[in-house]
Amino acid sequence: MSRVKDIQVFHHEPQGFVPKIEVAAVYVEVGKEVLFLQRASSEKGLWGVPAGKVERGESAESAAKRELLEEAGIALDAHSRFDSLGKLFIRKPHIDYIYHMHRLILTKKPSVILSPEHQESQWVSLEGASDLPLMAGALEAFLHYKDMGKNRVRTGTNVNAYLILKKENQILLHLRENTGYYDGYYGLVSGHVEDGESAQAGLIREAREEAGISLNAKDLHFAYCLHRQTNRLNIDLFFTCTSWKGEITNREPEKCAALQFFPPEEFPINIIGYIKQAIMDADQGKYYSEQGWNS
Repeated sequence: MSRVKDIQVFHHEPQGFVPKIEVAAVYVEVGKEVLFLQRASSEKGLWGVPAGKVERGESAESAAKRELLEEAGIALDAHSRFDSLGKLFIRKPHIDYIYHMHRLILTKKPSVILSPEHQESQWVSLEGASDLPLMAGALEAFLHYKDMGKNRVRTGTNVNAYLILKKENQILLHLRENTGYYDGYYGLVSGHVEDGESAQAGLIREAREEAGISLNAKDLHFAYCLHRQTNRLNIDLFFTCTSWKGEITNREPEKCAALQFFPPEEFPINIIGYIKQAIMDADQGKYYSEQGWNS
């Protein structure tokens, strides 16, 4: 816990914490520089990252993307590398609130279009940001951002794990929403494998976080590998599983509109193409393919 000028910043929820609002922030990083915006009205002249209140019925991730567009004119595309870095619990004299932290990594600096709330933008090195006159609590949040970023850094190639969960002749599909990536399309329970984590461990974690079920590594059977190039390199690893513990439950309704079993011959038309192809190939005994490479 940190404390500056009657502001307390906690890494874990303290006793008696009653949040009145939730705030979503985005740390836009290019190279080793982060985008900061200078306030034009309240807290005039002070600096902070794009951030704002999470509205009713809105996920923190959706709020962060909306605020980034509204405050800096930066829109994400389907392949943007956008990560959640956790949250802080902030206590000011008259209000408690939750501060959700997100990171957007870009390969080049985008054009910044400021909202009327801001008067200037600046790309600042990770080392130099603490020298700016920052908004109240922003320094503690930024230092935590750097620590979280170190703990969750991925290599230049994304390793993604996918669960082909089977019940009789049906496969569990996941309808994406509010993620900024293939929203409105069906995929599989899946996720990025973090550094220091095996593919099976990452998939077990994602199954618990997304579907509320417990998997055992011995029940995960490798089915398929896709080496895919988009605006980054991806290694997609698919595992089949027919055994799990717990009731399948949508644990992330802000990101998932539905979890539903389908027989492959009745897959919905709005299923992500490369995922459908991987499932079909695996069913035919194929183990590997490539996508997005110039032949």
